[in-house]
Amino acid sequence: MKKIAFYACLLGFGSFSLTACYDEPDFIKDNTTATGVGSAPVSANELKDLATNTNISTANNANTTQYMAGTELRYELQFFSESPVKEINVYETVGAGTRTKVKTYPYQPAFSKTDRTDTLVVSYTVPQAPVGTNVKIETEVLNQNNLNVLRTIWIRIKQ
Repeated sequence: MKKIAFYACLLGFGSFSLTACYDEPDFIKDNTTATGVGSAPVSANELKDLATNTNISTANNANTTQYMAGTELRYELQFFSESPVKEINVYETVGAGTRTKVKTYPYQPAFSKTDRTDTLVVSYTVPQAPVGTNVKIETEVLNQNNLNVLRTIWIRIKQ
């Protein structure tokens, strides 16, 4: 009986000593790059249409999500930055046209302790364009140090 207790204690102590040495990963260090002027923001969540809870296309291909002109598309952007955020910009490129800024959101802190990110619900109105036209939507989180992260989605105009 003493041997069983001894081995149980030895096993328990061995398990404890192994977990005591475990080094927690540093998410910020592992996902940012030192630049000398501060850090760039990071964003990687799935961009979903909040009305349908479906992912929005991130590639211009046969699976590009289709929307009618005039539809309000809303999606949640999650991001974090160690450097101060200046603003969030939304750009569109309709067909082969030029890239145009369509909206600017001033930075408003909305930090979630659960996700450990800031969250912004982006609202975008689908432009008037011929049926079948592809639209590239870029959402930029811009820091005060001019470093940024760009999130791109694609939609197609439908009837």
